[in-house]
Amino acid sequence: MANSRIVQKLPGKNVYLFLLAIALGGAGFYYSKQYIEDQVSYYKGQLEKTETMVEIVVPTRSLKRGEILYSNDLSIRAIPEKYADSNSVTGNTYETAVGQRLDFDIDEGRPLLWAHLEGGLTPTFSGKVGDGLRAMTVRVDEINSISGFLQPNDKVDLMLSHGAGGSYQIFPLIQNLDVIATGVQTFVDKSALGATRPFSTITVHVSPIDGQKITLAQQVGKLTALLRNPEDQTPLNEQPLTVAELLNKPVPVVPKPMVTTQRPKPATNKPVVEYIIGGQ
Repeated sequence: MANSRIVQKLPGKNVYLFLLAIALGGAGFYYSKQYIEDQVSYYKGQLEKTETMVEIVVPTRSLKRGEILYSNDLSIRAIPEKYADSNSVTGNTYETAVGQRLDFDIDEGRPLLWAHLEGGLTPTFSGKVGDGLRAMTVRVDEINSISGFLQPNDKVDLMLSHGAGGSYQIFPLIQNLDVIATGVQTFVDKSALGATRPFSTITVHVSPIDGQKITLAQQVGKLTALLRNPEDQTPLNEQPLTVAELLNKPVPVVPKPMVTTQRPKPATNKPVVEYIIGGQ
């Protein structure tokens, strides 16, 4: 009987020990978590004391060119000021960016720059140059600037005219080029209300080989910009237009030189045979 009573009491002790172990484990977990959080808060406070922090705006998802920014697509993140781009959209200018259209793709979590927006306030100009392309500045006059109405984001065809006199001709050099700046203006000025703006250069998106063509073309002739509808993708006729075709004059036919053949003269050093007829 004594042994049986001892056996019956043993499960009760095990239960108490198990519950005590759980309680001690829970307390240990709680205090460990509290300790870790206190340490994180401490070091974070120390970091904020030694580092100047700045709030920047980042997208909460990957955004594509042409999308309009909405507040639910953006969040604010605090980072050390020395790691922040000077052209980043910050928490103080957050509302200005909302509602603008993106001019470039941007990945989730990447700092949003004014250069990413079509109407950026102070964009980094190099950020507007696409991968594999170059920005090239071309000098223009009043005619080539479309009387000052040319704007960034317009599309133009560049025509090259060269030659002299009757050999003067004009033809499309490069078609459907993106204008990324007119003078120093890099975004569409919607407040101008149709007023013209004086500028003497335009900057266009070109491939490296097209940049070489434009550089050479400026040395041998004159470039003229033709404004193109942004939805028009129709290619121009690449055949050159000559002065004769402009004036509806027939193209002069150059006669082919006549080729004459001469019989070879008999050689004088050959022996001559004399024939005597009639026996005289």
